Amino acid sequence: METNFLRKSIDYLVQCTESLNLSEGILSRYKKHYEDVFTYCLDNNLDKFCMEDAERFCEQYCDGQKHYAVIETTKTAYTAADYFETGVFKWKTVTFTNYPIGSTFQKIEENFRQELLTSLSPGTVRTSIVITRQFLYFLEQRGKIEGKEILIDDVLDFVEQEAPNHRQSMSKLLRTMRKFVCFLREKGITDISVGRLLDKAGRCRQKALPCFTDEEIHGIFAQIDRTSDKGRRDYAIFLLALRTGLRACDISALKLNDIDWKRKSIKVIQEKTKVSLELPLPVDAGNAIADYILNSRYKSENPYVFLRIHNGTSKDPINPTAFNSYLRRYYEKAGFDRKGWDGKSFHAFRRTAGTKMVEAKVPVATIAQVLGHNKIETTKRYIALDTESLMGCGLDLGKMKSRKEGLV
Repeated sequence: METNFLRKSIDYLVQCTESLNLSEGILSRYKKHYEDVFTYCLDNNLDKFCMEDAERFCEQYCDGQKHYAVIETTKTAYTAADYFETGVFKWKTVTFTNYPIGSTFQKIEENFRQELLTSLSPGTVRTSIVITRQFLYFLEQRGKIEGKEILIDDVLDFVEQEAPNHRQSMSKLLRTMRKFVCFLREKGITDISVGRLLDKAGRCRQKALPCFTDEEIHGIFAQIDRTSDKGRRDYAIFLLALRTGLRACDISALKLNDIDWKRKSIKVIQEKTKVSLELPLPVDAGNAIADYILNSRYKSENPYVFLRIHNGTSKDPINPTAFNSYLRRYYEKAGFDRKGWDGKSFHAFRRTAGTKMVEAKVPVATIAQVLGHNKIETTKRYIALDTESLMGCGLDLGKMKSRKEGLV
C-alpha cells in the first residue's frame, strides 16, 4: 500500500480546504474528517479512495452523528473520492448514502458512468449518475433487481415522481433518462424505447446573472499590486479571464506549452466539455502572463503556468476554487459589497467577456465559438445582459391612446 501517496493526497486536500476561508471551528472539523478518511484507507489497506469506498465510509462514520456532522462527513468523503478519481479538488459533492442499490445495479451504474466519461466532464457525469442511482433505487423499491425487468411504465412513473424536484432542470432529468435507457438497449439489457415519450421539456425561466460593470473592473484591477509576485500572478489570471472568457478550471489547467507566443494564441482542452479550444491571445493579457512568468513565477519544472507563490515541489496546478478567494479580497478592498448568490464571482469575468462582445456587435455564432459553447442557446443568455441594446427593441407606445392619464 502506498502510504506516502495517501498522506500527500490527504494533506493536499486539507490545504485546498484551508483556502476556502472557512471558520476555524468548521475547518478543524473537516481536517478531522480527512484524517478519518486516511485512517479508513489504512485500516482497509486501500491505495486509493473511490466513490464506493466513500459510500462505505459514510455508512460507518455517519451512524449516530448529528445532522451537521453527517453533512460534513459525507462532503469530505465524496470530495476526497472525487479528487482521487479526477485529480482535481472540487468543493462539490454527490452522495449516494440514501440510495443503496444491489450489486447487479451497481455494475450497470458503473458501466454507464464509464460510458459517459468518454464524452462528458466528470462534473456533468456525477450529476447524471445521481439521477441514475435514484432511478435504480426506485426500481428496487418496486421489487426489481435486474435490468431486463424494467418497463416503460417504470421510467415514466419515476419521471413523474421526480419532476417536482427538477422544476429548473427538467431537461436534464429527461436527457439523463433517455441516455440511460439507450445505454441499456445498446448493451442488450432491455428492449424498451422511450425516445418520444421523453422528448423535450418546456423551456424554464433562466436567470441572467450580472457581469462586472466598468467601475467594478477598474476598482478590482486598481487594488492589485503588480510589483509583487502575487500581484503579477493575480493580474495575469484576471486579465486573461476578462479578455478571453476562459473558465477558472481552464485557466488553472493552462500549461506553458499551451501558449504559442509566435502566433499569439492559446490552446486548451475545456474541462467542462472536453472539447479543444484555440483562442487568440490579446496583447495586454499576453504581456501580463509574460511579466509573471519572467519575474514572479516559481522556478520549477511544473508544466502549469499559474502556480502557488511558494510552490515547493508540487506538481499540481493552482486550485481554481482559490480564484474566487483572490477576487473576493480585491473586490471588497475596492469598496464593493458582496452578497450571497449575487453573481459577482470569478465566473462573472466570463459573462463580462461575452457581454462586451455582444455590445461590440460581434455575431452570436462567433461569441459561442470563443466561449466554447456547444449550443448558441447558451450564448444567447449573454444578450440579456446588454441592457442598452435591448432598450432599442422596445416598441414606441407614444401614439397609442390611453383612457387614463396616470397609473391608479
